[in-house]
Amino acid sequence: MTGGNRAVRGLIFACCLLVPFAVRAEPLSLQQAVDLALAHAPAMQAAEAGRDAAAEDTALGRAWLLPYVEASASLQRRRHNTAYDTPQTLYKNDLNYNENAIGVKVVQPLFDLERWAGYRQGELSAEAGELKLQLERQRLMLEVARAFLDASTAQAALSAATAREQAAGELAAQVTAAQKIGTAAMPERLDAEARRDLAKADRLRAANDLDQARARLASLTGSFVQELAAPGLSAMHEDDGAPDPAPWEDKAAGQALAVKLAGVQFGVAEEGKRKALGGALPKVQAFGELKRDRSSDTILNRGVTVRDQAVGVQVSMPLYAGGGTTAQMRKSEKQALQAEFSLADDVRLARLTARQAVLTRQSAAAQWAAMRLAVVSAGKAAQAAHRGHEVGLRSITEVLDADERSFAAERDLAAAAAQLVFAELQLRASIGELAGKPVPAVFGATP
Repeated sequence: MTGGNRAVRGLIFACCLLVPFAVRAEPLSLQQAVDLALAHAPAMQAAEAGRDAAAEDTALGRAWLLPYVEASASLQRRRHNTAYDTPQTLYKNDLNYNENAIGVKVVQPLFDLERWAGYRQGELSAEAGELKLQLERQRLMLEVARAFLDASTAQAALSAATAREQAAGELAAQVTAAQKIGTAAMPERLDAEARRDLAKADRLRAANDLDQARARLASLTGSFVQELAAPGLSAMHEDDGAPDPAPWEDKAAGQALAVKLAGVQFGVAEEGKRKALGGALPKVQAFGELKRDRSSDTILNRGVTVRDQAVGVQVSMPLYAGGGTTAQMRKSEKQALQAEFSLADDVRLARLTARQAVLTRQSAAAQWAAMRLAVVSAGKAAQAAHRGHEVGLRSITEVLDADERSFAAERDLAAAAAQLVFAELQLRASIGELAGKPVPAVFGATP
């Protein structure tokens, strides 16, 4: 029975090795692909763990401001020998006794700029951890969207290449039959066969491109897909005119995730200056202590119990630390200056990214609108070429050229649609609004 179970487990393990990813039968949408990647990607899990770890910095900083309670206890066996210069009869020379002590001490900081700055740094560190998680989520969403749109484009290209191969094969068969009865010349047959073979090569290339794109998408989502649902563009404005990039730049300067993170890091550096200054200032703390000491024997040949109580305020201030305090202050000032310039550079880059995203989206929208018209025109031209060939007004070469232009237009339309969707996502990411739903409900909206 045990051997049979081992065999079954071995078979299941082998199947798991052969099928590392789940296979989805239904078409996969862009939203579903993003959701799968966010749940599957190890990078997201690492970012979430980092966010949770950074969140503890707030509690750690707060702990330095709250009362500190310490309990202590000790139990000792002691031997004590005393030699007097003159003989003594009242006091014992040799002691062998037990000693135990127990106490509780409470310390409450009253003024400590160093600890307060550390608490503020903890709060900012938790905020930075959340922003880093959002940045990783945004990066992953764009990566998955790019992989999904590449696979969707490859799927459309394969469909167009398959249709082109089928049409070229049918025309080649017609020309071959026409040559046999003397209504077509050999050059026309050779041209048709060459176009058919080229169409087959293009179809094989498109199939390989689709397999590569699916593999990349599967590595992100954790599941293979046989078919992708193309993103709908019904809400897209075909002609937005020339949008003004300035509002998008202003929004990016204040809302871009990279700018927010740089601002938080600048705040951490500023608190670092206060923390370094606090290391050179006096520290004031209140304390209270209860203590009990018990000795089983003394030189008076009697046990002793001592109870001690103390309440007070303690002030401490460093006078000399080898120059370390002033060096730390200079270092923190330079770090704050570095963070300030980094923030300014991130704002500049955010503005540039937003402007480029607006221009890219504008160009992509124009190309998509033009390709929609091109598909209609190329389709009508192909139909006219076929009808002209049927009545002897068009050659087979003209028909093949018209078909190729029609199929190429359909392929390019899918590529233009994918470019437009990705341009919109990049624009939303540039202003920090790419979260949750990867495809905004309304395209082309102004800030």
